[in-house]
Amino acid sequence: MVSHVQYRSFMDEDFEDIAEMLRRVWHDRSRNELYNTLEARCDLAHCLSISTFSLVAVVNDEAMGIVLARDPHGSQARYSAIDASAWERLENDLHHDMARIDPVAIREFDAAIKAEQRANEKLAAACSVEQAGQITLLAVSHRARGLGIGSALLDAACSFCQDAGAEQAYLFTDTDCSWQFYERHGLKRAAAHQPEQSERALLPSEMYLYTADLAH
Repeated sequence: MVSHVQYRSFMDEDFEDIAEMLRRVWHDRSRNELYNTLEARCDLAHCLSISTFSLVAVVNDEAMGIVLARDPHGSQARYSAIDASAWERLENDLHHDMARIDPVAIREFDAAIKAEQRANEKLAAACSVEQAGQITLLAVSHRARGLGIGSALLDAACSFCQDAGAEQAYLFTDTDCSWQFYERHGLKRAAAHQPEQSERALLPSEMYLYTADLAH
């Protein structure tokens, strides 16, 4: 069957399909599958709340990939369809439901998020990315690999950042992700972080900041 790929901005009806895609890749913390579903939705809601650009890949009428990005100034005027406050409220509501369903898992989740934030702050401080655009999420379903979707989404996010006046784009990734993809597409590893002993149960074995040069 020939797969037809269309690209468009994120729509609210994409939310559950994309969250399910994220759950299958990254969210298996609990034995309770409802908790894992809510955690994936919470993750996506957070990414949407900090982003000002979106592009979704639709294959045969199903959302199969997404990229989110944030321009250097975080201007919501650039993509008014992303309502940051609405996604923040949803993130908080989902977090409340997660705590009710699996209190142990939510404590681990919160600790992991705090550890990740500390690590990312160290990576960003080492690279001076204050004036750079950020790619806040890039994910493609395993069922849509080999169609060039990841490359198209990454290029679109970099173009958005460049059009917004950034000379550089950056993203955080780690050994739990396909970081080799970024190197194949010309991004450079600008910093790396190995978790401290107290963080090793919470974080991947290594965390990275990659940059793309947009000044050309």
